[in-house]
Amino acid sequence: MAETSVHGACHRESSRDRPNRTKQNPHPPPPLKRSSIPRDFISPLPDAAIHRIFSFLPLRDAVKTSVLSKRWRSTWTTTTDLVFDGQIGTLGFPSLVDSVLSQCTSPTVKKFHLTDFRYDEPDRPKVDLWLRFAAGRPVEELHLRPSFFSPVKYELPQFLYSLSWLARLEVSLCCFSLGGIIRWPCLKTLVIEYSELSDDVLEGIFSGSPVLESVQFRGCKGVKNIIIDSTSVKELVLNDRWFSNPDRIWAPHLQSLRVLGRWYHDSMFRLDDVSSLVEAELVFSIRIRTGTLVSDKKRMCCDLVKGFFEKLHGVPTITIGGWCLQILSLLELEGLPSPFFKCQNLILHGPVSQWDLPGIAYLLKSSQCLEKLDIVLTDLPLQLDLFEESAERFNFDEGDFLPSRKGNFDFLVKHLKRVEIIGFGANSFGSKHLLALIKFLLGEALVLEKLIIKTELPTCHGQKCLDAAVLSKLLGTSRNVLRYQRASKNAEVIFDYPFE
Repeated sequence: MAETSVHGACHRESSRDRPNRTKQNPHPPPPLKRSSIPRDFISPLPDAAIHRIFSFLPLRDAVKTSVLSKRWRSTWTTTTDLVFDGQIGTLGFPSLVDSVLSQCTSPTVKKFHLTDFRYDEPDRPKVDLWLRFAAGRPVEELHLRPSFFSPVKYELPQFLYSLSWLARLEVSLCCFSLGGIIRWPCLKTLVIEYSELSDDVLEGIFSGSPVLESVQFRGCKGVKNIIIDSTSVKELVLNDRWFSNPDRIWAPHLQSLRVLGRWYHDSMFRLDDVSSLVEAELVFSIRIRTGTLVSDKKRMCCDLVKGFFEKLHGVPTITIGGWCLQILSLLELEGLPSPFFKCQNLILHGPVSQWDLPGIAYLLKSSQCLEKLDIVLTDLPLQLDLFEESAERFNFDEGDFLPSRKGNFDFLVKHLKRVEIIGFGANSFGSKHLLALIKFLLGEALVLEKLIIKTELPTCHGQKCLDAAVLSKLLGTSRNVLRYQRASKNAEVIFDYPFE
């Protein structure tokens, strides 16, 4: 009522109550002179603010800002971010790069990107010239990524092996040749994709990059051994069918190892010394050449995964993908002994089907110090062809499978404190194997504090679909889970719904 009365008083104001502005100020102020009216609000901006704006724009749009004001006509030429993308625009890529570089006046370049352009051998002098431009202006971040339609790989010129200010280098479809000493004293991040390397080149990179921290390789060839004796390199990422006929990884100071993507069996490697790892991610799958017997495929895959896990026994945080999880299922059902892990944080990617549950049991009974378990649910089971010979063993009752191995989970009972299940969606509501796992964990983990289930709803045109049938199943499943017996009196079950 108070708010209403105030608004009413305002509306009831009469003309007698208003001050007579004409009498109080009989001489209105003179109109502003034309020269005193600011022409725009853009021109006065400081150069730092303008360059900040340019950093969020494609280079073509940055050039177009010259029409905004007289001052901006040449301001773009001092930008420190030169990002050329061959997929943007209709103007010929070489002409665009030549035109921009001929007008660029900045003495330094923070970013210099040449991406998605078609490269052929006659283009070499021009590309060399572009890169020499960046090398002459202490470039900090250099990306060189010709398109996959390029008929040949670009051979890196020798002057690129000595860049004093370079902090990040990303190259793709290139050839490395060691004709001199590599000198990258400020390089911290290196990404090399679909390129040709050698053991000598890798040795030169690691010895010539004293502060290098992260190295990522994808689809590269030509390396026999990955030897990293540098104490600065903390992260190594290997992705997709890497080296042909590799042998080993020796990196005693490495802290993080990630193996991702799809590989051929004969392109895999063995772990030698990775004794300082604090986290490992094995989210990859293996393809074996056609013509190999199923029994031989199974033996190869099991030997590979066992070899990895024997080297990862002391790693505190381990992430396991669906393919590795199903290979572990084979090991579990064949009764092979599992090594003990000191893993404290275990992250699993999979749908939790009959193909995954034995692998989960294999990991849970082997993890001596497990405190946190995350399960990231994926959409569909893999159903590897390796299971053809063992299919009968997977016809178990999901409700009895884990309890039948009850005596093997002593470590789980004493240490597990937190479980998160991520991506619990419509496909998960009727997952008997997933619900059996949840019931087992709640009923056995004596010190469990929280079991969090992060649900997902289907989307329609980018929006969450609040379908009545889906919501009914979700709520019904939630009620059933909340009724499960809990071994820990402090255990909370939390359903995290994505309602806005």
